[in-house]
Amino acid sequence: MTLVALTHDACPICHTDRYKMTPAGNRKPVKVLRYFPMRDRLERLYMSSHTAEAMRWHADRDLHDEDTLIHPTDGEAWKHINREFPHFALEVRNVRLGLSSDRFNPFGNI
Repeated sequence: MTLVALTHDACPICHTDRYKMTPAGNRKPVKVLRYFPMRDRLERLYMSSHTAEAMRWHADRDLHDEDTLIHPTDGEAWKHINREFPHFALEVRNVRLGLSSDRFNPFGNI
């Protein structure tokens, strides 16, 4: 049995081209999805004692003024997550990820 690589030159849903031709005649992807394994990167952050200390700084620091926003931990969103998920908040090594996008709107409805 032979393994055959399936190549789709167009999106099966919207039928737009997945590749564009370069001046040299090569096919170049129109969009590229970049994947980076989060678990491996986070494990590497905690391997170094210096970065591990910096990752726990929000829990170990002295809070001088509760009304001043110095770190996202001082914000209402962080406190809300702590109230909603107390088991998650107990471990200071747990990482909270923020998602930011620049005009990313996959469904075109915003």
